[in-house]
Amino acid sequence: CQNNQNNQYNQYNGRKPMSAFDNFFFIGLPYITIVLFFGGIIYRGFSGAMSGHRGKWDWSARGDYLWTTRSTGFFGRASIGPASLCLHWGILLLFLAHVVGFIGAAYAKYEWVNFFFRWVGLGGGMLLLYGLIWALARRIVIPQVKAMSRAEDYIILVFLILISGLGLYQSAVKLSFGAVSIQAGPWLGSILKLQPNADAISGAPLVNKLHIILALIFFAYFPFTKLVHVFSYPFGYIARPFISMRKYIGLKK
Repeated sequence: CQNNQNNQYNQYNGRKPMSAFDNFFFIGLPYITIVLFFGGIIYRGFSGAMSGHRGKWDWSARGDYLWTTRSTGFFGRASIGPASLCLHWGILLLFLAHVVGFIGAAYAKYEWVNFFFRWVGLGGGMLLLYGLIWALARRIVIPQVKAMSRAEDYIILVFLILISGLGLYQSAVKLSFGAVSIQAGPWLGSILKLQPNADAISGAPLVNKLHIILALIFFAYFPFTKLVHVFSYPFGYIARPFISMRKYIGLKK
């Protein structure tokens, strides 16, 4: 069993000639994503960009006051609970699986890779995909939710469904998570050290490459969507005034 596992981790060690495809998507695109992800969040936080109310750069604009998820919880309340719980817990488990899995790959802890990428990733991916499909169904089936939905809402869900679906395929069907984690680690390290080298990742199967590429495009798009609200907590909320919420019946009295 150990020999088979080692073979899995070593099966993609052969080098392939770098193509223009690899150069763009695994050298150029990561830096485009980094600039748009961090730059977009900072710009939106202090300019109120995309709000329609503030259009100029102003460090006191507090654009994060305009970050909203446009909640649909008032409609179809019975269906939002399972979707929201599965979606958020799935994301947390997948984040943990990727972080610990890559650390395990970097230090040759293959049992970590096997447990977190395969089993924790599989569980988190199933939860996430279930929640995403449920959330998409709500926007299509419930008339009120459909009426208040924007194109952005569907684009986000489709992106995440594709990314999580490809990840599940790798974990449950292809079983290529181990070998690709060994390849992706040095590639990510080279990007962060500003010495980009995509030689390792260039030999990965197409399904693994598509998973990475879609994730990079999604993170580049992230700051310009409603998902940016996650960065307003807890920092922005600490200095915000309390919002008084009262029932209508209380106001009548």
